[in-house]
Amino acid sequence: MIVYNDTKKQFVDDVKNSEIADKILACVRERGLNAGQDKEYISWENSMQFMRNIVDDEDIDDEVRIAIEYNIPLTSKRVDFIIYGSNSNRKDSVVIVELKQWQEAEVVAEDMTYCVRTNVGKANNIVCHPSYQAYSYARFLRNYSQTITDNDIAIIPCAYLHNYKPEKRYVLDSPIYREWTEEAPFFIKNQVSEFSSFVKKYVSKKSSNGDLLYFIDNGRIKPTKALQDTLVSMVKGNKEFILLDEQAVIYDMCLKTMAQRW
Repeated sequence: MIVYNDTKKQFVDDVKNSEIADKILACVRERGLNAGQDKEYISWENSMQFMRNIVDDEDIDDEVRIAIEYNIPLTSKRVDFIIYGSNSNRKDSVVIVELKQWQEAEVVAEDMTYCVRTNVGKANNIVCHPSYQAYSYARFLRNYSQTITDNDIAIIPCAYLHNYKPEKRYVLDSPIYREWTEEAPFFIKNQVSEFSSFVKKYVSKKSSNGDLLYFIDNGRIKPTKALQDTLVSMVKGNKEFILLDEQAVIYDMCLKTMAQRW
């Protein structure tokens, strides 16, 4: 489900005019989503300022599209920020950005490869690594959207932790998370230039095929795989079924508990 969706130029104007959070909230309410509580509203006000700094670039055409809080089909999950269009070679691309306001994080355990520990709402929360979260959303869309496959649309995941301390980067960069960070690189507060270059590598022009997200959202959906049909394969290390957010956290914790008992 598409929530906030507009041109880069309008998004930049909405942020500059301090209207972005109110516009997102209005879109969320119009679509009947359970979102927009105080903390989320404040996060929109804060994080969108940082994203404006990234996309307000003369190398990115004004007509490139921006989507915020996109509700992934068949799930209750929402993508924080999407910029989509085409690159300099006219390759259509959708860049998925997972936004975090974290300042630091900790490794939970060396064998818990999906999770990190950080202060979200309260201390010592175990949550998904942001690169895995972005990767899982992208993989889910690729797996279940026939439109993406048929039209060879690139889905590019990444994460932006705009408040994250550089001296704590090594935590999220731990080798145990390499599978996710290679697929979905993350950028922190001192990497504005690097993040901007990453985005522009994939999206700098308007797509010649129109509004890609509308195309995807209203396109054909592939049959889904049932969790019970792939559970044995997953335990063996195969990643047939994409775990989203708390599913991945629970999976990691279950494996950890079983390993301790055995």
